Amino acid sequence: MSKHTQILLSIATVGLLVSIPSVARADLAACGGMFLSVTAQCEFKTTETCTTTCEDVAMETSCAARLYTDCETECTAVADVSCVSTCTTNLTPTCETLEDTEEPANAHGMCMSSCQQDCSNNCADPAGNKGECRSSCGQNCGEICEKRTKTDDSPTCEPRCAVACEGSCTARASSGCQITCQEKEFTVCKTEMVQQCKEDCDTTGGALFCDGQFLAAGELQACADELLAELAIAVNIEIEVEGKCTGDGCEGSAEAEGTGGCFSTIDARGGLGGTLMALGIVGLHLTRRRRRV
Repeated sequence: MSKHTQILLSIATVGLLVSIPSVARADLAACGGMFLSVTAQCEFKTTETCTTTCEDVAMETSCAARLYTDCETECTAVADVSCVSTCTTNLTPTCETLEDTEEPANAHGMCMSSCQQDCSNNCADPAGNKGECRSSCGQNCGEICEKRTKTDDSPTCEPRCAVACEGSCTARASSGCQITCQEKEFTVCKTEMVQQCKEDCDTTGGALFCDGQFLAAGELQACADELLAELAIAVNIEIEVEGKCTGDGCEGSAEAEGTGGCFSTIDARGGLGGTLMALGIVGLHLTRRRRRV
């Protein structure tokens, strides 16, 4: 590698490190296994607006999380030694300048920042599906950086940067395979996810979206708890139920409040168990605060 190229890489790395994104330190398993930033814009869409949001383009992140696991066994790669060495050399000086600041660099943040920049370069092809490509590549970065930087307790920048770069370079080595492998299954996956999204909208009174992407949450409360624990995004679930039961069954209604003060009314008829299930989770009001990672 020429000296000129190394200087350019160093300048680019400085820019990346200064703007290291705050990301979850673990995938959001209860939210479909995806990775999100603490700056993610999340909202609960009630039934009347939810179904129309269940489109193919809103399924890319959820599908990338699902397909990563399917492709993981065939997309094994190791970090290139020269990649780790160059990356560590470029990151360490800037890491040291941030040590005494309010947000010192950590291995996970450095790994994600470097890896995501590589995703932007890999998915720049105007002929390809950039959304799918970036989702596949980003999920790959999140999974590998999370696994490789769990023991981020190095007291000095040099070993911390080496850990970050080993993760980033490993992710770079496998990203092409993940993108190609996932591309084959995206159409089927998005069709299935759209159906799941619509079903969730009907059965729970709405669905949760972050940055316009559907969260394939098995249970909204569990997903909400994980958003709070991992990203400091607080989700308050407020339920107001009114109903009555007779010998023939139960009926009731509930108001669901979503982000932005949007309201809808849900009517439920049937046995008491069915009524409680239909009215059980009908409103999410999201607030968010930032934490250091």
